[in-house]
Amino acid sequence: MGWHRIALGIGNPGAEYEQTRHNAGFMVLDSLAQRFGLGFTRLERHSDDGSKMFGGKVKAQVCEGRRKGREFLLVKPQTYVNCSGDVAGPLLRAAGRKPDSLFVIVDDLNLPLGRMRIRPSGSAGGHNGLTSIQQTLGTDAFPRLRLGIGPAVSGDETSSPGGGSNGPHSSQLHARNWPDYVLAPFLPEEREVLGRVLVRAADCVQEWLDGADLQTLMGTYNSDSGIRPGA
Repeated sequence: MGWHRIALGIGNPGAEYEQTRHNAGFMVLDSLAQRFGLGFTRLERHSDDGSKMFGGKVKAQVCEGRRKGREFLLVKPQTYVNCSGDVAGPLLRAAGRKPDSLFVIVDDLNLPLGRMRIRPSGSAGGHNGLTSIQQTLGTDAFPRLRLGIGPAVSGDETSSPGGGSNGPHSSQLHARNWPDYVLAPFLPEEREVLGRVLVRAADCVQEWLDGADLQTLMGTYNSDSGIRPGA
């Protein structure tokens, strides 16, 4: 496999999850694939069908492409969020790449909708998908793009779930109803902001696929003050 870089979005398979907050990573890759004129197809390999390099069954929706002479792979695991590492590990091994060639796009409950942050490494922050990937790879040293799905906040201040948020969904989070929150669809009034941040995130992943270094991307996208209604 000649993939130079692999962008993996975290999410859950199935129509019932398509528009939920937990599937923000899938949404970014869908947007990017559409931009490139690519379509996702099912990848399912078994060690007994000649695909020994995968070391077993790998279930994912993928699309391959080439930009600036380098092959890339967009990946949407079909294993559910908690088992994302079951896809990330075999694909990295098949490509013969190190973890820094994997860019994970993941929802982040600790950031409000409209914010995003790039990190070169770090803790999973309670996200089971990141935990699965870290456990499989044996390291947290892979870049990730965190997309805010938390409640809106007034002004420019950010907040953590269960903290000082005064957004419209804060009562859900104060009640620690986080699983229901992340598995709920985005609300109609959130769609404008969501659409703009998905474009911004797709721009970021595209630049990374084109070879941009992480420090440059962090300087560009982490300094963004956020995308809010009317911005």
